[in-house]
Amino acid sequence: MIYVINNSDNPFFNHAAEEYLMNNFQEEIAMLWINKPSILIGRNQNTLSEINLDYVKQNDILVVRRLSGGGTVYNDLGNMNFSFITYRNALDPKIKDGFEKFALPVINCLQSLGINAIFTGRNDIIINGKKFSGNAQYFQKDKLLHHGTILYDCDMSKLSLALKVKDIKFIDKSVKSVGSRVTNILPHMKKKMSLLEFKEYLKDYIIKTHNIKTIYKFNERDLDEINRIAKNRFETWEWNYGKSPGYKYKNLVKYPSGVVEYNLNVQNGNISGISIYGDFFGKKNIRYLESKLIGVKHSIKDLEKALDNINIDDYILGLSAKEFVEGLMDIKSDMEGF
Repeated sequence: MIYVINNSDNPFFNHAAEEYLMNNFQEEIAMLWINKPSILIGRNQNTLSEINLDYVKQNDILVVRRLSGGGTVYNDLGNMNFSFITYRNALDPKIKDGFEKFALPVINCLQSLGINAIFTGRNDIIINGKKFSGNAQYFQKDKLLHHGTILYDCDMSKLSLALKVKDIKFIDKSVKSVGSRVTNILPHMKKKMSLLEFKEYLKDYIIKTHNIKTIYKFNERDLDEINRIAKNRFETWEWNYGKSPGYKYKNLVKYPSGVVEYNLNVQNGNISGISIYGDFFGKKNIRYLESKLIGVKHSIKDLEKALDNINIDDYILGLSAKEFVEGLMDIKSDMEGF
Protein backbone atom coordinates (compact mmCIF):
# COMPACT_ATOMS: atom_id res chain seq x y z
CA MET A 1 0.00 0.00 0.00
CA ILE A 2 1.12 3.57 -0.72
CA TYR A 3 0.01 6.80 0.93
CA VAL A 4 -0.96 9.62 -1.44
CA ILE A 5 -0.54 13.21 -0.30
CA ASN A 6 -3.52 15.35 -1.32
CA ASN A 7 -3.64 18.92 0.01
CA SER A 8 -6.42 20.12 -2.30
CA ASP A 9 -9.66 21.41 -0.76
CA ASN A 10 -11.53 21.38 -4.09
CA PRO A 11 -14.21 18.64 -3.98
CA PHE A 12 -14.29 18.30 -7.78
CA PHE A 13 -10.53 17.68 -7.86
CA ASN A 14 -10.65 15.36 -4.85
CA HIS A 15 -13.29 13.07 -6.33
CA ALA A 16 -11.51 13.13 -9.68
CA ALA A 17 -8.32 12.14 -7.85
CA GLU A 18 -10.05 9.03 -6.50
CA GLU A 19 -11.14 8.02 -9.99
CA TYR A 20 -7.69 8.69 -11.42
CA LEU A 21 -5.91 6.68 -8.74
CA MET A 22 -8.35 3.82 -9.09
CA ASN A 23 -7.81 3.58 -12.84
CA ASN A 24 -4.09 4.27 -13.10
CA PHE A 25 -2.32 2.75 -10.08
CA GLN A 26 -1.75 -0.93 -9.40
CA GLU A 27 -0.82 -0.39 -5.75
CA GLU A 28 -3.32 -0.31 -2.94
CA ILE A 29 -3.81 3.31 -1.84
CA ALA A 30 -4.63 5.32 1.29
CA MET A 31 -5.42 9.03 1.10
CA LEU A 32 -6.75 11.75 3.41
CA TRP A 33 -8.33 14.93 2.04
CA ILE A 34 -10.35 17.97 3.07
CA ASN A 35 -13.09 19.78 1.13
CA LYS A 36 -14.09 23.40 1.25
CA PRO A 37 -17.87 23.83 2.00
CA SER A 38 -19.61 21.30 -0.22
CA ILE A 39 -22.33 18.68 -0.38
CA LEU A 40 -21.46 15.19 -1.56
CA ILE A 41 -24.40 13.44 -3.22
CA GLY A 42 -24.66 9.65 -3.40
CA ARG A 43 -24.54 8.20 -6.90
CA ASN A 44 -28.18 7.04 -6.82
CA GLN A 45 -29.74 10.15 -5.29
CA ASN A 46 -31.90 12.95 -6.67
CA THR A 47 -29.74 16.00 -6.00
CA LEU A 48 -32.53 18.57 -5.83
CA SER A 49 -34.50 16.56 -3.28
CA GLU A 50 -31.48 16.25 -0.97
CA ILE A 51 -30.33 19.87 -0.67
CA ASN A 52 -31.68 23.24 0.40
CA LEU A 53 -31.02 24.91 -2.95
CA ASP A 54 -31.67 28.43 -1.63
CA TYR A 55 -29.11 28.08 1.14
CA VAL A 56 -26.58 26.22 -1.00
CA LYS A 57 -26.50 28.91 -3.68
CA GLN A 58 -26.54 31.84 -1.26
CA ASN A 59 -23.58 30.43 0.66
CA ASP A 60 -21.49 29.28 -2.32
CA ILE A 61 -21.61 25.65 -1.25
CA LEU A 62 -20.41 23.35 -4.02
CA VAL A 63 -22.41 20.26 -4.96
CA VAL A 64 -20.73 17.14 -6.33
CA ARG A 65 -21.99 13.64 -6.99
CA ARG A 66 -19.77 10.82 -5.71
CA LEU A 67 -18.87 7.66 -7.56
CA SER A 68 -20.26 5.66 -4.63
CA GLY A 69 -23.81 5.14 -3.45
CA GLY A 70 -25.17 5.95 0.00
CA GLY A 71 -26.51 9.16 1.42
CA THR A 72 -25.76 12.85 1.19
CA VAL A 73 -23.07 14.37 3.43
CA TYR A 74 -21.94 17.92 4.15
CA ASN A 75 -18.26 18.87 4.13
CA ASP A 76 -16.44 22.00 5.24
CA LEU A 77 -12.97 22.93 6.42
CA GLY A 78 -13.80 21.42 9.81
CA ASN A 79 -14.05 17.85 8.62
CA MET A 80 -11.98 15.34 6.67
CA ASN A 81 -12.39 12.44 4.29
CA PHE A 82 -10.42 9.23 3.92
CA SER A 83 -10.07 6.92 0.92
CA PHE A 84 -8.80 3.39 0.55
CA ILE A 85 -8.42 1.83 -2.88
CA THR A 86 -7.84 -1.90 -3.00
CA TYR A 87 -8.90 -5.07 -4.80
CA ARG A 88 -12.13 -6.99 -4.41
CA ASN A 89 -10.28 -10.15 -3.44
CA ALA A 90 -8.69 -8.26 -0.53
CA LEU A 91 -12.04 -8.17 1.25
CA ASP A 92 -12.56 -10.42 4.25
CA PRO A 93 -16.05 -11.96 3.87
CA LYS A 94 -16.24 -12.31 7.65
CA ILE A 95 -16.22 -8.52 8.17
CA LYS A 96 -19.57 -6.90 7.36
CA ASP A 97 -19.24 -6.51 3.59
CA GLY A 98 -15.80 -4.98 4.00
CA PHE A 99 -16.99 -1.69 5.53
CA GLU A 100 -15.66 -2.33 9.02
CA LYS A 101 -12.22 -3.32 7.72
CA PHE A 102 -11.62 0.16 6.32
CA ALA A 103 -13.21 1.94 9.26
CA LEU A 104 -10.90 0.19 11.74
CA PRO A 105 -7.85 2.46 11.21
CA VAL A 106 -10.01 5.46 12.12
CA ILE A 107 -11.57 3.66 15.07
CA ASN A 108 -8.26 2.40 16.42
CA CYS A 109 -6.63 5.78 15.91
CA LEU A 110 -9.34 7.48 17.97
CA GLN A 111 -9.20 4.82 20.65
CA SER A 112 -5.47 5.50 20.94
CA LEU A 113 -6.49 9.06 21.85
CA GLY A 114 -8.91 7.84 24.52
CA ILE A 115 -12.09 8.19 22.43
CA ASN A 116 -14.53 5.29 22.51
CA ALA A 117 -15.34 5.13 18.79
CA ILE A 118 -17.18 2.03 17.53
CA PHE A 119 -18.49 0.71 14.22
CA THR A 120 -22.25 0.26 14.02
CA GLY A 121 -25.00 -0.52 11.55
CA ARG A 122 -24.01 -1.04 7.95
CA ASN A 123 -21.54 1.83 7.52
CA ASP A 124 -21.30 4.25 10.46
CA ILE A 125 -18.75 5.07 13.15
CA ILE A 126 -20.18 6.54 16.37
CA ILE A 127 -19.18 8.08 19.69
CA ASN A 128 -21.65 7.72 22.57
CA GLY A 129 -24.44 6.79 20.18
CA LYS A 130 -23.86 9.74 17.84
CA LYS A 131 -22.54 9.38 14.30
CA PHE A 132 -19.38 11.19 13.20
CA SER A 133 -18.46 9.12 10.16
CA GLY A 134 -20.41 7.61 7.29
CA ASN A 135 -18.77 5.25 4.80
CA ALA A 136 -19.51 4.27 1.21
CA GLN A 137 -18.03 2.02 -1.46
CA TYR A 138 -17.71 1.86 -5.23
CA PHE A 139 -16.74 -1.25 -7.20
CA GLN A 140 -15.18 -1.13 -10.65
CA LYS A 141 -14.04 -4.34 -12.31
CA ASP A 142 -11.57 -5.86 -9.83
CA LYS A 143 -11.10 -2.63 -7.86
CA LEU A 144 -12.80 -1.27 -4.76
CA LEU A 145 -12.93 2.35 -3.60
CA HIS A 146 -13.90 2.78 0.05
CA HIS A 147 -14.25 6.28 1.42
CA GLY A 148 -15.74 7.99 4.43
CA THR A 149 -16.18 11.39 6.00
CA ILE A 150 -15.05 12.38 9.49
CA LEU A 151 -16.85 15.17 11.36
CA TYR A 152 -14.08 16.76 13.40
CA ASP A 153 -14.99 20.41 13.95
CA CYS A 154 -17.74 20.88 11.37
CA ASP A 155 -20.17 23.83 11.53
CA MET A 156 -23.27 21.87 12.53
CA SER A 157 -25.64 24.79 11.96
CA LYS A 158 -24.57 25.02 8.32
CA LEU A 159 -24.74 21.26 7.94
CA SER A 160 -28.33 21.30 9.11
CA LEU A 161 -29.36 24.24 6.94
CA ALA A 162 -27.63 23.00 3.78
CA LEU A 163 -29.32 19.59 3.96
CA LYS A 164 -32.68 20.83 5.20
CA VAL A 165 -35.04 20.24 2.29
CA LYS A 166 -38.26 22.22 2.40
CA ASP A 167 -41.78 20.82 1.91
CA ILE A 168 -41.75 17.58 -0.06
CA LYS A 169 -42.07 18.49 -3.73
CA PHE A 170 -40.32 15.49 -5.25
CA ILE A 171 -41.76 12.05 -5.88
CA ASP A 172 -39.08 9.63 -6.99
CA LYS A 173 -37.41 6.28 -6.39
CA SER A 174 -34.00 7.64 -5.47
CA VAL A 175 -32.11 6.55 -2.38
CA LYS A 176 -32.93 8.98 0.44
CA SER A 177 -30.54 10.08 3.14
CA VAL A 178 -31.46 8.95 6.62
CA GLY A 179 -31.27 11.57 9.35
CA SER A 180 -28.93 10.72 12.20
CA ARG A 181 -27.83 12.26 15.45
CA VAL A 182 -24.34 13.49 14.68
CA THR A 183 -21.38 14.77 16.65
CA ASN A 184 -17.97 16.29 16.07
CA ILE A 185 -14.86 14.50 17.35
CA LEU A 186 -13.18 17.60 18.79
CA PRO A 187 -15.40 17.94 21.91
CA HIS A 188 -14.46 14.36 22.85
CA MET A 189 -10.70 14.94 22.54
CA LYS A 190 -8.81 14.98 25.85
CA LYS A 191 -5.90 16.77 24.18
CA LYS A 192 -7.18 19.29 21.67
CA MET A 193 -5.77 19.26 18.13
CA SER A 194 -6.52 21.32 15.07
CA LEU A 195 -8.00 19.44 12.11
CA LEU A 196 -4.65 19.56 10.30
CA GLU A 197 -2.88 18.20 13.39
CA PHE A 198 -5.42 15.39 13.60
CA LYS A 199 -5.00 14.72 9.88
CA GLU A 200 -1.25 14.29 10.41
CA TYR A 201 -1.86 12.04 13.42
CA LEU A 202 -4.27 9.84 11.47
CA LYS A 203 -1.91 9.79 8.47
CA ASP A 204 0.97 8.59 10.65
CA TYR A 205 -1.29 6.00 12.28
CA ILE A 206 -2.39 4.60 8.90
CA ILE A 207 1.18 4.52 7.60
CA LYS A 208 2.36 2.67 10.72
CA THR A 209 -0.61 0.28 10.83
CA HIS A 210 -0.28 -0.72 7.16
CA ASN A 211 3.52 -0.64 7.20
CA ILE A 212 3.49 1.82 4.27
CA LYS A 213 6.92 2.52 2.79
CA THR A 214 5.99 4.79 -0.13
CA ILE A 215 4.61 8.33 0.21
CA TYR A 216 3.40 9.56 -3.18
CA LYS A 217 2.89 13.15 -4.31
CA PHE A 218 1.04 14.03 -7.51
CA ASN A 219 3.31 15.11 -10.38
CA GLU A 220 2.37 17.50 -13.18
CA ARG A 221 1.06 14.71 -15.39
CA ASP A 222 -1.14 13.44 -12.56
CA LEU A 223 -2.49 16.93 -11.86
CA ASP A 224 -3.29 17.59 -15.53
CA GLU A 225 -5.20 14.33 -15.84
CA ILE A 226 -7.06 14.78 -12.54
CA ASN A 227 -8.10 18.30 -13.53
CA ARG A 228 -9.29 16.96 -16.88
CA ILE A 229 -11.47 14.36 -15.15
CA ALA A 230 -12.79 17.01 -12.76
CA LYS A 231 -13.73 19.32 -15.62
CA ASN A 232 -15.28 16.64 -17.82
CA ARG A 233 -17.23 14.86 -15.08
CA PHE A 234 -17.34 16.18 -11.55
CA GLU A 235 -17.81 19.87 -12.37
CA THR A 236 -20.60 19.31 -14.89
CA TRP A 237 -24.31 19.89 -14.41
CA GLU A 238 -24.99 16.66 -16.29
CA TRP A 239 -23.13 14.60 -13.65
CA ASN A 240 -24.19 16.43 -10.51
CA TYR A 241 -27.84 17.09 -11.39
CA GLY A 242 -28.67 15.41 -14.70
CA LYS A 243 -27.66 11.98 -13.38
CA SER A 244 -30.46 12.13 -10.82
CA PRO A 245 -33.06 9.37 -11.12
CA GLY A 246 -36.29 10.38 -12.85
CA TYR A 247 -38.63 12.30 -10.58
CA LYS A 248 -41.88 14.22 -10.38
CA TYR A 249 -41.87 17.75 -9.03
CA LYS A 250 -44.90 19.60 -7.69
CA ASN A 251 -45.13 23.12 -6.31
CA LEU A 252 -48.11 25.27 -5.37
CA VAL A 253 -47.57 29.03 -5.13
CA LYS A 254 -50.08 31.73 -4.25
CA TYR A 255 -49.36 35.00 -6.04
CA PRO A 256 -51.31 38.28 -5.78
CA SER A 257 -52.74 37.44 -9.20
CA GLY A 258 -53.82 33.91 -8.30
CA VAL A 259 -52.70 30.40 -7.43
CA VAL A 260 -50.36 28.52 -9.77
CA GLU A 261 -49.67 24.78 -9.48
CA TYR A 262 -46.53 23.50 -11.18
CA ASN A 263 -46.29 19.81 -12.11
CA LEU A 264 -43.16 18.43 -13.79
CA ASN A 265 -41.86 15.05 -14.88
CA VAL A 266 -38.06 15.05 -15.15
CA GLN A 267 -35.91 12.39 -16.81
CA ASN A 268 -32.10 12.61 -17.03
CA GLY A 269 -32.36 16.14 -15.67
CA ASN A 270 -34.61 17.28 -18.53
CA ILE A 271 -38.30 18.17 -18.37
CA SER A 272 -40.21 15.40 -20.11
CA GLY A 273 -43.70 16.51 -19.10
CA ILE A 274 -45.26 19.63 -17.63
CA SER A 275 -48.73 20.73 -16.53
CA ILE A 276 -49.59 24.13 -15.08
CA TYR A 277 -52.91 24.68 -13.33
CA GLY A 278 -54.49 27.38 -11.22
CA ASP A 279 -57.11 30.10 -10.91
CA PHE A 280 -55.00 32.63 -12.80
CA PHE A 281 -55.98 34.60 -15.91
CA GLY A 282 -54.10 34.79 -19.18
CA LYS A 283 -54.57 36.06 -22.74
CA LYS A 284 -52.81 33.11 -24.41
CA ASN A 285 -53.09 29.32 -24.08
CA ILE A 286 -50.96 27.98 -21.22
CA ARG A 287 -50.37 24.76 -23.17
CA TYR A 288 -48.12 26.62 -25.62
CA LEU A 289 -45.98 27.84 -22.73
CA GLU A 290 -45.76 24.28 -21.41
CA SER A 291 -44.62 22.99 -24.82
CA LYS A 292 -41.71 25.45 -24.87
CA LEU A 293 -40.25 23.78 -21.76
CA ILE A 294 -40.30 20.15 -22.92
CA GLY A 295 -36.72 18.91 -23.20
CA VAL A 296 -35.28 21.83 -21.23
CA LYS A 297 -32.92 21.12 -18.31
CA HIS A 298 -34.54 21.52 -14.89
CA SER A 299 -32.13 24.31 -13.97
CA ILE A 300 -32.49 28.04 -13.45
CA LYS A 301 -30.09 29.00 -16.23
CA ASP A 302 -31.68 26.80 -18.89
CA LEU A 303 -35.24 27.70 -17.94
CA GLU A 304 -34.40 31.39 -18.13
CA LYS A 305 -32.82 30.88 -21.56
CA ALA A 306 -35.86 28.95 -22.86
CA LEU A 307 -38.20 31.72 -21.68
CA ASP A 308 -36.00 34.60 -22.84
CA ASN A 309 -38.34 35.78 -25.63
CA ILE A 310 -41.62 34.80 -23.97
CA ASN A 311 -43.82 37.22 -22.07
CA ILE A 312 -45.11 35.16 -19.13
CA ASP A 313 -47.72 37.83 -18.40
CA ASP A 314 -49.49 36.77 -21.61
CA TYR A 315 -50.07 33.31 -20.12
CA ILE A 316 -50.31 34.01 -16.40
CA LEU A 317 -51.50 37.56 -15.85
CA GLY A 318 -49.34 39.54 -13.43
CA LEU A 319 -46.50 37.01 -13.30
CA SER A 320 -42.93 37.77 -14.36
CA ALA A 321 -40.53 35.31 -15.97
CA LYS A 322 -38.38 35.44 -12.84
CA GLU A 323 -41.32 34.50 -10.60
CA PHE A 324 -42.29 31.73 -13.01
CA VAL A 325 -38.80 30.18 -12.94
CA GLU A 326 -38.76 30.42 -9.14
CA GLY A 327 -41.98 28.41 -9.05
CA LEU A 328 -40.52 25.79 -11.37
CA MET A 329 -37.44 25.46 -9.12
CA ASP A 330 -38.92 26.26 -5.67
CA ILE A 331 -36.44 29.03 -4.95
CA LYS A 332 -36.46 32.58 -3.61
CA SER A 333 -36.21 35.73 -5.68
CA ASP A 334 -32.54 36.47 -4.91
CA MET A 335 -31.23 33.31 -6.56
CA GLU A 336 -29.15 33.31 -9.71
CA GLY A 337 -27.21 30.73 -11.69
CA PHE A 338 -27.45 26.93 -11.16
